[in-house]
Amino acid sequence: MKSQTLKVGLTVLKRTSILCLLLGIVFLGACSHQEVNKEDPDSLYNEAESIFKDERYLIAIEKYRDIKNRFPYSSRATDSELRIADTYFAQENYLEAESAYEIFKELHPTHPRSDYVQFRIALSYYKEIPDDNARDLSSATRAIDSFAIVIEKFPNSEFVVKAKEYSLDARKKLGEHEAYVANFYYERKHYLSASYRYASLLRDYPNMGYDEVALYRLGQCYYHIHMNGNATAALKRLVVQYPNSTFKVEVEALIESLKKKN
Repeated sequence: MKSQTLKVGLTVLKRTSILCLLLGIVFLGACSHQEVNKEDPDSLYNEAESIFKDERYLIAIEKYRDIKNRFPYSSRATDSELRIADTYFAQENYLEAESAYEIFKELHPTHPRSDYVQFRIALSYYKEIPDDNARDLSSATRAIDSFAIVIEKFPNSEFVVKAKEYSLDARKKLGEHEAYVANFYYERKHYLSASYRYASLLRDYPNMGYDEVALYRLGQCYYHIHMNGNATAALKRLVVQYPNSTFKVEVEALIESLKKKN
Protein backbone atom coordinates (compact mmCIF):
# COMPACT_ATOMS: atom_id res chain seq x y z
CA MET A 1 0.00 0.00 0.00
CA LYS A 2 2.80 2.35 0.97
CA SER A 3 4.66 1.42 -2.20
CA GLN A 4 1.63 2.24 -4.34
CA THR A 5 1.10 5.55 -2.57
CA LEU A 6 4.77 6.39 -3.11
CA LYS A 7 4.50 5.61 -6.82
CA VAL A 8 1.43 7.84 -7.16
CA GLY A 9 3.26 10.63 -5.32
CA LEU A 10 6.29 10.32 -7.56
CA THR A 11 4.08 10.37 -10.65
CA VAL A 12 2.32 13.55 -9.46
CA LEU A 13 5.67 15.13 -8.60
CA LYS A 14 7.05 14.20 -12.01
CA ARG A 15 4.05 15.68 -13.80
CA THR A 16 4.27 18.82 -11.68
CA SER A 17 7.97 19.15 -12.49
CA ILE A 18 7.32 18.72 -16.20
CA LEU A 19 4.50 21.28 -16.04
CA CYS A 20 6.75 23.76 -14.21
CA LEU A 21 9.48 23.16 -16.77
CA LEU A 22 7.08 23.79 -19.64
CA LEU A 23 5.73 26.92 -17.98
CA GLY A 24 9.29 28.09 -17.45
CA ILE A 25 10.11 27.57 -21.12
CA VAL A 26 6.98 29.47 -22.16
CA PHE A 27 7.83 32.30 -19.72
CA LEU A 28 11.41 32.54 -20.97
CA GLY A 29 10.18 32.51 -24.54
CA ALA A 30 7.77 35.32 -23.77
CA CYS A 31 10.53 37.31 -22.08
CA SER A 32 12.83 36.67 -25.00
CA HIS A 33 10.14 37.81 -27.43
CA GLN A 34 9.52 40.89 -25.31
CA GLU A 35 13.23 41.65 -25.34
CA VAL A 36 13.30 41.37 -29.12
CA ASN A 37 10.37 43.78 -29.33
CA LYS A 38 12.35 46.31 -27.32
CA GLU A 39 15.04 46.12 -29.96
CA ASP A 40 12.83 46.68 -32.98
CA PRO A 41 13.11 50.08 -34.74
CA ASP A 42 9.64 51.26 -33.74
CA SER A 43 10.26 50.65 -30.04
CA LEU A 44 13.66 52.29 -30.19
CA TYR A 45 12.23 55.25 -32.08
CA ASN A 46 9.47 55.71 -29.51
CA GLU A 47 12.08 55.61 -26.78
CA ALA A 48 14.13 58.27 -28.60
CA GLU A 49 11.01 60.42 -29.02
CA SER A 50 10.31 60.22 -25.30
CA ILE A 51 13.88 61.29 -24.55
CA PHE A 52 13.53 64.17 -27.03
CA LYS A 53 10.35 65.35 -25.31
CA ASP A 54 12.24 65.33 -22.00
CA GLU A 55 14.75 67.70 -23.68
CA ARG A 56 17.63 65.27 -23.18
CA TYR A 57 18.87 66.18 -26.60
CA LEU A 58 22.35 64.67 -26.59
CA ILE A 59 20.99 61.26 -25.61
CA ALA A 60 18.18 61.61 -28.15
CA ILE A 61 20.68 62.21 -30.95
CA GLU A 62 22.61 59.10 -29.90
CA LYS A 63 19.38 57.06 -29.97
CA TYR A 64 18.39 58.35 -33.41
CA ARG A 65 21.86 57.61 -34.76
CA ASP A 66 21.72 54.11 -33.30
CA ILE A 67 18.46 53.46 -35.18
CA LYS A 68 20.03 54.73 -38.42
CA ASN A 69 23.06 52.49 -38.03
CA ARG A 70 21.25 49.33 -36.92
CA PHE A 71 18.19 49.55 -39.18
CA PRO A 72 19.36 51.49 -42.26
CA TYR A 73 16.55 50.15 -44.47
CA SER A 74 13.76 50.86 -41.99
CA SER A 75 11.44 53.84 -42.42
CA ARG A 76 12.46 54.73 -38.87
CA ALA A 77 16.00 55.32 -40.12
CA THR A 78 14.67 58.08 -42.38
CA ASP A 79 12.51 59.42 -39.56
CA SER A 80 15.57 59.45 -37.32
CA GLU A 81 17.60 61.43 -39.86
CA LEU A 82 14.96 64.15 -39.79
CA ARG A 83 14.70 64.06 -36.01
CA ILE A 84 18.45 64.54 -35.68
CA ALA A 85 18.04 67.82 -37.57
CA ASP A 86 15.05 68.71 -35.37
CA THR A 87 17.12 68.00 -32.27
CA TYR A 88 19.90 70.32 -33.39
CA PHE A 89 17.24 72.97 -34.00
CA ALA A 90 15.74 72.41 -30.55
CA GLN A 91 19.23 72.86 -29.09
CA GLU A 92 19.39 76.22 -30.92
CA ASN A 93 22.38 74.85 -32.81
CA TYR A 94 21.09 76.36 -36.03
CA LEU A 95 24.24 75.92 -38.08
CA GLU A 96 24.21 72.14 -37.51
CA ALA A 97 20.44 72.04 -37.97
CA GLU A 98 20.60 73.79 -41.34
CA SER A 99 23.33 71.41 -42.50
CA ALA A 100 21.38 68.34 -41.33
CA TYR A 101 18.18 69.52 -43.05
CA GLU A 102 20.11 70.20 -46.27
CA ILE A 103 21.61 66.70 -46.23
CA PHE A 104 18.16 65.21 -45.60
CA LYS A 105 16.78 67.25 -48.51
CA GLU A 106 19.47 65.92 -50.84
CA LEU A 107 19.02 62.30 -49.75
CA HIS A 108 15.21 62.39 -49.81
CA PRO A 109 14.13 64.92 -52.48
CA THR A 110 10.60 63.48 -52.77
CA HIS A 111 9.94 63.00 -49.07
CA PRO A 112 6.31 63.81 -48.11
CA ARG A 113 7.56 66.39 -45.60
CA SER A 114 9.80 68.23 -48.05
CA ASP A 115 7.94 71.49 -47.40
CA TYR A 116 8.68 71.18 -43.69
CA VAL A 117 12.35 70.45 -44.38
CA GLN A 118 12.69 73.49 -46.66
CA PHE A 119 10.88 75.67 -44.13
CA ARG A 120 13.24 74.52 -41.38
CA ILE A 121 16.27 75.26 -43.57
CA ALA A 122 14.99 78.81 -44.03
CA LEU A 123 14.08 79.15 -40.35
CA SER A 124 17.57 77.99 -39.33
CA TYR A 125 19.06 80.81 -41.42
CA TYR A 126 16.52 83.24 -39.95
CA LYS A 127 17.44 82.27 -36.39
CA GLU A 128 21.09 83.06 -37.18
CA ILE A 129 20.34 86.70 -38.05
CA PRO A 130 22.19 88.85 -35.48
CA ASP A 131 20.34 91.54 -33.54
CA ASP A 132 23.18 94.01 -34.06
CA ASN A 133 22.66 95.98 -37.29
CA ALA A 134 26.39 96.59 -37.51
CA ARG A 135 27.12 92.90 -38.05
CA ASP A 136 27.04 90.85 -41.24
CA LEU A 137 23.47 89.96 -42.22
CA SER A 138 24.18 87.47 -45.01
CA SER A 139 22.07 84.93 -43.10
CA ALA A 140 19.06 87.22 -43.63
CA THR A 141 19.57 87.10 -47.39
CA ARG A 142 19.87 83.30 -47.30
CA ALA A 143 16.73 83.10 -45.16
CA ILE A 144 14.75 85.21 -47.65
CA ASP A 145 15.94 83.06 -50.57
CA SER A 146 15.07 79.85 -48.70
CA PHE A 147 11.63 81.08 -47.64
CA ALA A 148 11.00 81.99 -51.29
CA ILE A 149 11.50 78.31 -52.20
CA VAL A 150 8.81 77.32 -49.69
CA ILE A 151 6.41 79.91 -51.11
CA GLU A 152 7.06 79.10 -54.77
CA LYS A 153 7.59 75.33 -54.66
CA PHE A 154 4.95 74.49 -52.04
CA PRO A 155 2.18 77.10 -52.54
CA ASN A 156 -0.39 74.97 -50.69
CA SER A 157 1.84 74.16 -47.74
CA GLU A 158 0.77 74.97 -44.20
CA PHE A 159 4.12 76.76 -43.81
CA VAL A 160 3.57 79.38 -46.55
CA VAL A 161 1.94 81.96 -44.27
CA LYS A 162 4.75 81.76 -41.73
CA ALA A 163 7.34 81.76 -44.51
CA LYS A 164 5.95 85.07 -45.79
CA GLU A 165 5.94 86.57 -42.29
CA TYR A 166 9.52 85.55 -41.55
CA SER A 167 10.67 86.65 -45.00
CA LEU A 168 9.19 90.12 -44.51
CA ASP A 169 10.82 90.42 -41.10
CA ALA A 170 14.18 89.36 -42.56
CA ARG A 171 13.79 92.05 -45.24
CA LYS A 172 13.10 94.61 -42.52
CA LYS A 173 16.29 93.59 -40.77
CA LEU A 174 18.23 94.04 -44.01
CA GLY A 175 16.60 97.44 -44.42
CA GLU A 176 17.63 98.38 -40.88
CA HIS A 177 21.18 97.35 -41.68
CA GLU A 178 21.23 99.41 -44.88
CA ALA A 179 19.85 102.43 -43.01
CA TYR A 180 22.45 101.95 -40.28
CA VAL A 181 25.31 101.95 -42.80
CA ALA A 182 23.87 104.92 -44.72
CA ASN A 183 23.51 106.94 -41.51
CA PHE A 184 27.01 105.93 -40.45
CA TYR A 185 28.47 107.46 -43.63
CA TYR A 186 26.17 110.49 -43.51
CA GLU A 187 27.05 111.40 -39.93
CA ARG A 188 30.75 111.26 -40.83
CA LYS A 189 30.14 113.44 -43.91
CA HIS A 190 31.08 110.70 -46.35
CA TYR A 191 28.30 111.93 -48.61
CA LEU A 192 29.12 109.95 -51.76
CA SER A 193 29.15 106.62 -49.91
CA ALA A 194 26.03 107.64 -48.00
CA SER A 195 24.24 108.53 -51.25
CA TYR A 196 24.80 105.01 -52.61
CA ARG A 197 23.34 103.50 -49.44
CA TYR A 198 20.29 105.78 -49.29
CA ALA A 199 19.59 105.12 -52.98
CA SER A 200 19.84 101.38 -52.28
CA LEU A 201 17.55 101.73 -49.26
CA LEU A 202 14.89 103.45 -51.36
CA ARG A 203 15.22 100.96 -54.23
CA ASP A 204 15.43 97.68 -52.32
CA TYR A 205 13.41 98.39 -49.17
CA PRO A 206 10.55 100.73 -50.12
CA ASN A 207 7.54 101.30 -47.86
CA MET A 208 9.31 99.94 -44.81
CA GLY A 209 9.46 103.20 -42.88
CA TYR A 210 12.75 104.52 -44.24
CA ASP A 211 11.61 106.48 -47.30
CA GLU A 212 11.05 109.93 -45.80
CA VAL A 213 14.38 110.20 -43.99
CA ALA A 214 16.22 108.46 -46.84
CA LEU A 215 14.89 110.92 -49.45
CA TYR A 216 15.77 113.92 -47.31
CA ARG A 217 19.27 112.71 -46.59
CA LEU A 218 19.80 111.57 -50.16
CA GLY A 219 18.96 115.11 -51.30
CA GLN A 220 21.41 116.46 -48.71
CA CYS A 221 24.15 114.08 -49.90
CA TYR A 222 23.70 115.10 -53.54
CA TYR A 223 23.70 118.75 -52.51
CA HIS A 224 27.03 118.40 -50.70
CA ILE A 225 28.73 116.59 -53.59
CA HIS A 226 27.33 119.15 -56.05
CA MET A 227 25.01 116.78 -57.91
CA ASN A 228 22.37 119.49 -58.00
CA GLY A 229 20.00 117.86 -60.49
CA ASN A 230 19.88 114.66 -58.44
CA ALA A 231 19.44 116.65 -55.24
CA THR A 232 16.48 118.57 -56.67
CA ALA A 233 14.85 115.36 -57.93
CA ALA A 234 15.17 113.63 -54.54
CA LEU A 235 13.82 116.63 -52.62
CA LYS A 236 10.87 117.16 -54.99
CA ARG A 237 10.00 113.50 -54.68
CA LEU A 238 9.99 113.96 -50.91
CA VAL A 239 7.60 116.92 -51.19
CA VAL A 240 5.20 114.91 -53.39
CA GLN A 241 5.25 111.72 -51.31
CA TYR A 242 5.28 113.45 -47.92
CA PRO A 243 3.57 116.86 -48.22
CA ASN A 244 3.45 117.17 -44.43
CA SER A 245 7.00 115.97 -43.88
CA THR A 246 8.83 116.95 -40.71
CA PHE A 247 11.59 118.16 -43.04
CA LYS A 248 9.25 120.43 -45.03
CA VAL A 249 10.86 123.76 -44.04
CA GLU A 250 14.42 122.51 -44.62
CA VAL A 251 13.47 120.93 -47.94
CA GLU A 252 11.82 124.11 -49.29
CA ALA A 253 14.85 126.17 -48.29
CA LEU A 254 17.21 123.68 -49.93
CA ILE A 255 15.19 123.62 -53.16
CA GLU A 256 15.31 127.44 -53.30
CA SER A 257 19.06 127.34 -52.75
CA LEU A 258 19.45 124.86 -55.61
CA LYS A 259 17.36 127.07 -57.92
CA LYS A 260 19.73 129.98 -57.31
CA LYS A 261 22.72 127.77 -58.11
CA ASN A 262 21.17 126.75 -61.39
